[in-house]
Amino acid sequence: MKRAEVARYWEENAETWTRHARAGYDIYRDGQNTPAFLDMLPPVSGLSGLDIGCGEGSNTRELARRGARACD
Repeated sequence: MKRAEVARYWEENAETWTRHARAGYDIYRDGQNTPAFLDMLPPVSGLSGLDIGCGEGSNTRELARRGARACD
C-alpha cells in the first residue's frame, strides 16, 4: 500500500474513529495504554509539550487538565 493511499484511508475514517474513541469504544486505549502512559510521566504542571499528530488529542487534553501547556 502506498503512502498516499494510507493517508487517504486515514482521512476518510478519522472522523468516525474520533467519534467512537470519544464515546468510549477504544477500550484498550482507555483501559491500558493511556493509564500506563500517564503513570510513567513525571508531574507535568507548568511544562510545555508538542502534540505531533498522535490521534485525536485525548492525551494532550489530559495533560492540559494536569497543568501542562501544548505548544502551537
